Amino acid sequence: MIINAHDIHKSYGTLEVLKGIDLEVPQGEILSITGASGAGKTTLLQILGTLSTPDGGTLEIDGTKVFDGSGRSLKGDALAAFRGRKIGFVFQAHHLLPEFTAMENVMIPALIAGRSSQSAKADARRLLELVGLKERGTHKPSELSGGEQQRVAIARALVNSPAVLFADEPTGNLDSATKQEIHKLLFSLRDSLGQTIVIVTHDPELAALCDRSLVMKDGQFV
Repeated sequence: MIINAHDIHKSYGTLEVLKGIDLEVPQGEILSITGASGAGKTTLLQILGTLSTPDGGTLEIDGTKVFDGSGRSLKGDALAAFRGRKIGFVFQAHHLLPEFTAMENVMIPALIAGRSSQSAKADARRLLELVGLKERGTHKPSELSGGEQQRVAIARALVNSPAVLFADEPTGNLDSATKQEIHKLLFSLRDSLGQTIVIVTHDPELAALCDRSLVMKDGQFV
């Protein structure tokens, strides 16, 4: 299993947001997590993506125990390094740096991970071609459409060959035609790269396309 989470709990003050989540995700699966606002979807995604720490439970990603419930979890620089190597993120907002080209935006996580400029550029070029932006690498975000910007964001999330790609409402800001293009792209990435993808979405069309769809309500799967 790429993701193995057991009995994940999370509270904010007296509000219990996650109430003992169990989740296993195998290699190459595209999983959607749906549910009403406030159900706990984004909190769960943040914990699975190691951006937030659970109050209880265990999490293993690609064979590494990230949180083990005993205080021996990855922390600090070790956790950040693990996240940079093993996890990719795509959000509703693209979060591209406006002063950099598409190519440079894709390269940034690789450079942060300590890879050479030559290696980072080669992978950025390959991924931009894979997401259909071979000729747009020298363009800055302001020169790209919303769909093109999201494609750059997806390429950036994949540049370090992560074990899992987490997407939080990846098509939430896009028109219907562009949404369908991004949906097709996500599935083509699974087919070409064997990429494991976990998507939080309110979009029933996207959820229906996924290999498996789980529904959250009041901090649990139903």
